[in-house]
Amino acid sequence: MIRRIACAAAIVAIWAGLFGWAAGLQWHTPLWSRATLTVAGRDFHAVMGVAAEDADGLRVSEAGNDGSALQTTQLDVRAENFPLLRYRFQDFPRTLELSLLFRRADAPADVHAVTLPWPGDGWCTVDLRGVSAWHGQIIELGFAQFATGQLVPASVAFQPFRFDAAELTPASWAGVLAAQRTIWFGYAPWALRAINALGHQLDAIPALPLAGLAAACSVLALGAVALILRWTKRRILHTALMTAALLWAALDLCWLQDLHAKHALTETLYAGKTWDERERLAPNEDLTFVASQAREWLAAHATGQRVLVAADTSYIFFRLLYELLPQNAGALFYAFDAALPKNSLIVLYGDSQWRYYPDSHSINGRGRTFAVEPVFSSGGARIYRTRSDAR
Repeated sequence: MIRRIACAAAIVAIWAGLFGWAAGLQWHTPLWSRATLTVAGRDFHAVMGVAAEDADGLRVSEAGNDGSALQTTQLDVRAENFPLLRYRFQDFPRTLELSLLFRRADAPADVHAVTLPWPGDGWCTVDLRGVSAWHGQIIELGFAQFATGQLVPASVAFQPFRFDAAELTPASWAGVLAAQRTIWFGYAPWALRAINALGHQLDAIPALPLAGLAAACSVLALGAVALILRWTKRRILHTALMTAALLWAALDLCWLQDLHAKHALTETLYAGKTWDERERLAPNEDLTFVASQAREWLAAHATGQRVLVAADTSYIFFRLLYELLPQNAGALFYAFDAALPKNSLIVLYGDSQWRYYPDSHSINGRGRTFAVEPVFSSGGARIYRTRSDAR
């Protein structure tokens, strides 16, 4: 009996010790937070969108003109003393993304933003110790909601929800464990850089490696059990194989749960709709519409001509290339070292680094000038035809 009690104590000590070491906790860190700064939802006010007090909470009923909403409150708190943030929403739609916004007293003009895990309907906890900007005196705190980037069309993203409360607490074992549980098992939408990968995708809030931590704890715990209970090599081998299988199955179930949550967003957007409706329901509706008009114009007027594209961001650029198919379009940037053939077409989409000069009939940007004539304009898309070789 004594050996079994010692064995159980050793397992608890190993798991707690490794978790505390990996999470940066000290032995004197309290088990639970002794102080909590609670801000009720009704203490926030709507900066963007429409919201009204609902008992102690805040009912957000409409988004702003750009499809997003923002609620803020004034406070005065030392960030280092309150690194754990808890928040709770009700009826928060899966189509929206949530961000934390805050200002510091040393730079009141700067707004810092941190993407938060999707809140669901219960309390969520995040550990802000890994956020470099979370330091000094915090004078304003806010929560922003907007359509999930690159996945959800803004026209169908917003649905009313209730903001219950937010809490700031000092570091504690229970609080840090809750924060890691939120990151490990909370829902995070697909990221463009990891369209075929599962797992943590909120880079702004570092997470402990669940698989590595669980494997290390299991190996050390198995070694302690074998030594204390004096197991034979055969029993150690059998237990190790069983532990590895159970650990693999548990991690696989976690990843499957994450995959199921990601696909739930797809079902929310597209289930029950026809193929034509799904095709029109694109994440970047404005870009898709404008690109379709540009594609139709190019199909009618640009047979066999060279098409070069420039845009503000890499995402918009590659999305535009895709939307312009089957045109043989390429990057204008890579054409800088060569003269363009006459009648080449240049497609610009919201690219602020390029400017058209009607007096000289040319566009200038990024150190190059092209003699052109405008031939098409729709929304943020403009198409120019070169009049002669670039100079």
